[in-house]
Order: sequence, then structure tokens, then C-alpha cells
Amino acid sequence: MPYLTNAQRNLLAPAGEEHPERGAMVPTSDQAPFFNAACWGWALTGEYENANNAYTAPTIYNSDEGAFVFDEDRVPTGLNADFFATTDDFFPQTAPFHQVLVDNLPAALNGDEDAQDACRVALMTITAQLNGLTVLADDGSEVYTLVMKSSSWYGWDHWGLGIQATDGVTTTWQQKVSGSPADPQALYYNCGEMWDADLALETVLKIDGLQQAQVDMLNNVV
Repeated sequence: MPYLTNAQRNLLAPAGEEHPERGAMVPTSDQAPFFNAACWGWALTGEYENANNAYTAPTIYNSDEGAFVFDEDRVPTGLNADFFATTDDFFPQTAPFHQVLVDNLPAALNGDEDAQDACRVALMTITAQLNGLTVLADDGSEVYTLVMKSSSWYGWDHWGLGIQATDGVTTTWQQKVSGSPADPQALYYNCGEMWDADLALETVLKIDGLQQAQVDMLNNVV
């Protein structure tokens, strides 16, 4: 997968400097069509995507075509067999994490927090893989991370990307929210924390590189 240069990493996560919560705006990121990219669109693909597209975070987590079967309150009651029949066939790398969901969902629905954590990590991993990201093992490189903040074990509230400087210590977050022509929302880099910091659940996946669109956008920081 594409990588940032060492110099670019150090611009995005400057060691020994301040890292304000809001960070700084990435030049050109407030322009069409990118300003309308949601947090998940940026973090998963680096581009604007319609929420109804296949394998977006809203589709996977929230729609009837996604991973879950829901009750009338939109609380999961089971797994969507049709969704996983397709992903297991065309994206075999996701199958082990589908099995994690199968193994843990009954206990998760009964309130077991360990099972809920397992489901949360597994579904985020599936989502990353379906969007073309390579997820590393727990002991993998920490240079690039995909981060999700959520208020429930089966949902999400905010997504972002972590970038580590070459000092091997300093990490900042690159994140955005969706906008509109009247209120364009830019991408912000060198953020000192993930937004929605008050939410109890944070899920972090180590990833091997970024999408080309993400590298292209972050290369506007000079």
C-alpha cells in the first residue's frame, strides 16, 4: 500500500511541538467534492463516498444490507447471512473475523463486555478490509492506525487516522466531518486527540500504509 515519506510523517506529527485538539487545516481539503466526505469516508478511502454505497461504514453497520439483523429499535439481534455469504466468498481475508462475530455475538447480545469488545474489533477489521486497507497484527507497526470512537459496541460515531512521526513516539490524528456547499468542512491534521474524546469506546487498528487518495491529500501539507 502507499506510504508517506518520512518528511511528510514529521510534518503531520511534529515531535516536540504542540498538537492542538483541532489541529490545522490540510490545504485544498475544503474544496469540492472532498469537503463533503464524512469522517468514515476519509478514514477508510480518503474520498467522498455516498453513504449508500456497498461497504461504507453506514452500510455495514447501520443498514439492512449490512452485517446485522435488527429489531424495531435498530438494536442487533443476529448476523445478516446474505451479507456474510458475499464477503466470505469474494473477500476471504474477512472470513476469520466473521467467525469471531459468530462465536461472540450471542454472549455480546447478553451483555458480556469481553464478547462485545471482540465483536467491535472484528467488525471494524472487516470494514477496513472491505475498503482495501491491510490490517496488521496487534504487534505490527504503529506508524499508521485506523481509529474509531463509538458509544456502543455495535456502532460508530467518529473515524480518523493516526500517523506516527519518525521518532517512534509522537502520534497525531488526521480527521474531518462532512460539510455542505454552505458550510464546507476541511480535513484537519496534527490533531492532539481524536474528536468525540468523551465517548467510552475507542477501537484502534494498526494498518499497513494508506490509500493513495489519503496520501495524495496529506501531501498537500508542505
